[in-house]
Amino acid sequence: MLRTFKLKMLGVIVLVAVVGVIMQSNQGGSQFVQPALQYIMENKYDVRAVLARYVQIPGSKDVNSLLPVSGGDLLRQPCNFLNIESHFGWHWDQQEKKSKFNPGMQLSVVKGTEVKPMLSGQVVQITTNGDQKTVLIKHDSNLFSLYGGLQQLQIKEGGSVGEGTVIGKTGESFYFEVRGKDGPVDPQSIFR
Repeated sequence: MLRTFKLKMLGVIVLVAVVGVIMQSNQGGSQFVQPALQYIMENKYDVRAVLARYVQIPGSKDVNSLLPVSGGDLLRQPCNFLNIESHFGWHWDQQEKKSKFNPGMQLSVVKGTEVKPMLSGQVVQITTNGDQKTVLIKHDSNLFSLYGGLQQLQIKEGGSVGEGTVIGKTGESFYFEVRGKDGPVDPQSIFR
């Protein structure tokens, strides 16, 4: 059994070395390898989440790490969803042929899904773009959450929202983002 593990580990090391050489070269192979590896690591095996359980990954922050330990607040998933269309983080954009950063998560939802805040807070901004509305809420600890793709709103700018408050209802797609004092934060732990 130990021999099998050593052989698998040797195979992984060789694969990583080959991929590293391809990625470092200035040839076009990296444009195909990078998105494939990223997909496998993030979507297929969720390597970042597994590693984050054991090691602090530099530059990555989980939304739970921004809450004060004594706060006692539990983060809530803002709505029910069908699947995750795009995750937080860097992604390869096939149309533009370059990496792009997504500061939030795009979810597919059933049209008319109710959206509630992840924590209680104050509505600081509501913006409208066509029939799509976006709500920005400030929570304690310099934490903000953004809810996009809303078609109906049930709150007003400047108002307070609590645990059971319905912010509004979605179209068929919903965007969710969390921001700390240092910028966007990965909200994925809320959706597990």
